[in-house]
Amino acid sequence: MDLEGEIKFHECDAYADKASNRTTEDNEHNNQARRFAKWHVYRERGYDTLDAGNNPDRILAALLAIARLSQEDFDEHFGDLQRQIESHYDGSTVDLPFPDADPDDVLVYRKDIYVQPDPTEYDPPLLEQYLGHFEGDSDSPVMPAKDTLDTSEFDDLEAEIEAVSPMHYLHTDGLGTEQTHRGENPLDREPDATIELVPFDPAEIGSFHHYIVSHLAYQIRDCFLRMGVKPPVAFRKAGWGKYRSFHEQKFCPQYENYWDATATIESWEPKVP
Repeated sequence: MDLEGEIKFHECDAYADKASNRTTEDNEHNNQARRFAKWHVYRERGYDTLDAGNNPDRILAALLAIARLSQEDFDEHFGDLQRQIESHYDGSTVDLPFPDADPDDVLVYRKDIYVQPDPTEYDPPLLEQYLGHFEGDSDSPVMPAKDTLDTSEFDDLEAEIEAVSPMHYLHTDGLGTEQTHRGENPLDREPDATIELVPFDPAEIGSFHHYIVSHLAYQIRDCFLRMGVKPPVAFRKAGWGKYRSFHEQKFCPQYENYWDATATIESWEPKVP
């Protein structure tokens, strides 16, 4: 460090100084360390240092709020997303905001979720309170059934939907070119969570409502994996979570295919050097 406290350079025998000279695995280990540092400062020092959409407490609040929705209210908020997914498989036209996009290209449909009250102000933290409902290191479900979530044992974990954004779109042609289209932000603040779905056959799931709830649980799993930490047992299940996490799990050797619901996971702890 220099005299003003700024970091001038670092030295570590295990990694090259320049990111361009490191392997993909080396860079991801460095990224994990940065993410874990932000989590530590947030949880132990009380500063909101986590990036939007990467805070397990905020994502859990969105999960609980959506799980409690009536089917009518769920359809009001997420019916457009469900219809968009279904359009890939029911023979109808897939409407996209990109003139050069093919429905068979990689597409990600997103909706931002805003929750009240502030998910970072629970004491104890929301995630700790939720995990208190699971005992032991058993093969806990990634998410209890909706009727279980509606019972009184979760009533103290208050969380309600404040707003939901219109759909946002991401398109990539598979050659490294990405384009995005964002709907209007309903509130003048960052969202607490963002649903990120790629097209899938709706016939493969029973309930779109429960699929969204599980998807957010998988995102919480990904938050911990991306910090190089074993996820809490309640979130150790394979399934589609964060889009960027999918890329990391595909191409970084310290991860398994946690995104693949059919995968057999050998370890929930990311590999270390």
